[in-house]
Amino acid sequence: MQKRPITLVATSTRDFVLGSERIGGPAFFAGIALHLLGAEAVILTVEGKAAGRLRRLPGIEVRAVKGREAIFSIDVDGRDRTLKALESPELEPELPADCGGPYVISGTLGEISLELVERAASRGTTIVDVQGFARALADGGRVVNSADRVREIMARLRGSGVILRGEKYEFPPECRGESIAECSERYRLDLIVTDSGDPFYAALGGHLYVGHPIQGLDGEPIGLGDVFTAALCNYMCSEGMSIEESLARASAAATLKMRDKQPWFTPLEVEEAARKVKVLREPAGQTQF
Repeated sequence: MQKRPITLVATSTRDFVLGSERIGGPAFFAGIALHLLGAEAVILTVEGKAAGRLRRLPGIEVRAVKGREAIFSIDVDGRDRTLKALESPELEPELPADCGGPYVISGTLGEISLELVERAASRGTTIVDVQGFARALADGGRVVNSADRVREIMARLRGSGVILRGEKYEFPPECRGESIAECSERYRLDLIVTDSGDPFYAALGGHLYVGHPIQGLDGEPIGLGDVFTAALCNYMCSEGMSIEESLARASAAATLKMRDKQPWFTPLEVEEAARKVKVLREPAGQTQF
């Protein structure tokens, strides 16, 4: 089967972590992951350091769009992160006629419109990282998550065919754990909720999948969700692997990224590590969509 090129619509950031500036954002982390997995991808992001780095990667085409990079300060405490926005992002992409999906769409702070998500979904399989739609600014620029915003997004995208992925703390309480199945039926959306090294849950195609990530690897959590989403799209949407195998490999890739190793992983390492990820499928109601 010929691999389908992936279109990544994502924000680039400059992150200050422990006082040092780094290239960051979903365009960077997901783009690197797609390159390492041998995918072909068109990345729509703003001009900047991330775009410059990504342009040098085989298989990756960067098309600059209007906007500006976000700037964040990030405090890391184990698995937890605290974000503060120093400069909010801007992103004004248009979907090129020659990019028909699959799509990965990932913002950081409300800069991507739901209209763009709906246009993408009408053209091809679309996986959306919920983080950029769930976040809001609190006092002093601190970034917080809003469960109500996520409920509004799910209601707006009801029945659109979009796959929503996010972290446990980003989803409303009624959509966490095995309750994701009921949430998926209620909103007629496929949902994936990850939780760092703890079990992840996916309601896809009317079934509930419960995954158990690899244990024993610890490291910085920055960018892991972006890697998971990119790897999932590569394996499930581009290479056409089964849902179980795609979820296992996406989880393995995200875990391997924590090793503080360059490159983060190779396709063979992901394949071997995925054998240690246990993914079980359970019935999730009668609704199929």
